[in-house]
Amino acid sequence: MPNIEFPSTTALVVVDVQAGTLPNARAVSAENLVSHVGSLVEAFRGSGRPVAFVVSTGTASGVTDHGPGGRVWPEGFAELAPGIDDRGDEPVHPRAGWSAFAGTSLLDDLTAAQITDIVVVGLATTFGVESTARDAADLGFSVVVVSDAVSDPDPSGHERSLTRVFPALGRVRTTAEVLAAI
Repeated sequence: MPNIEFPSTTALVVVDVQAGTLPNARAVSAENLVSHVGSLVEAFRGSGRPVAFVVSTGTASGVTDHGPGGRVWPEGFAELAPGIDDRGDEPVHPRAGWSAFAGTSLLDDLTAAQITDIVVVGLATTFGVESTARDAADLGFSVVVVSDAVSDPDPSGHERSLTRVFPALGRVRTTAEVLAAI
């Protein structure tokens, strides 16, 4: 696998590493996920690169096989997981859609900061992470998904996204590889 370089126009996007979703971290344990994401957050901060947090606050309207949409998660669900904290000056984008770009100002923030590359981490690999990576690629960003800093309730779905979907949208790297390149 070729080395990777991150220009100064690279941002870290942390998807749904929050109290209500953390119990769904099964493909990569919640403990390892938080550790890896925390390391990446600190490395991006230390290098002067932006960090954006996205949290799920519910579901979009519309009916699914799981019931009617437009649900709002209970209080505390969207709190960032212990060990993953914003500094107060970093955006936390609440969303009810699948992608971190849906109904948020994330694209505006990244565009204003002249970001060209994004590194995506979080939960769940086959839901918010994959939707965000797909949208980012469609929007013209160079995308990196960090294989051991994403997790999913379904290990086989997680593996499929890592081996079949993400390589077609961008690049897949480990936390160690990203940290070495920052």
